[in-house]
Amino acid sequence: MPRILLPLFAALLLAASPALSQEPAPGGMDANKTLVRRYLEILSGGALEKLDEVIAPDFVDRTPGASTQTRGPEAIRESQRRARELFQDIRYTAEDLIAEGDRIAVRYTVRATRIGPGGGGKPVEVTGVTLFRVADGRIREAWIINDQIELFRQLGYTLLPPQNH
Repeated sequence: MPRILLPLFAALLLAASPALSQEPAPGGMDANKTLVRRYLEILSGGALEKLDEVIAPDFVDRTPGASTQTRGPEAIRESQRRARELFQDIRYTAEDLIAEGDRIAVRYTVRATRIGPGGGGKPVEVTGVTLFRVADGRIREAWIINDQIELFRQLGYTLLPPQNH
């Protein structure tokens, strides 16, 4: 079960990507922050068809372990659909947004409710940080870091040290 939850919740916690450029999106850093806020609103509302508004067609999730086979808004839709098989009422809250050039860093909290056998109705709350690259008014790349150990702890898993043999 942990092998399934780790990539699914990592995917839940955000992503985005195209051409490498150091130019801010049209409208500057405030517009980039607004774009990232809109992305989080779309994820929180579950209207995944609206991801085309904020994610570039050539978006890439650069998170270690993320699939590079699927690109664009479909990469996020795919990961969000998998996450919603395990969690409902998924809500993102931006705690901090920092902009520098074409990069936006967001520290956020994800709150959701576990569904299914063995965890139905259990609320979870996990923090994360994502670094986005924005160009031409769309999210082009994303690097995601989140607190997987805290997620597993809330779901009842324990961490055991290796046994000496």
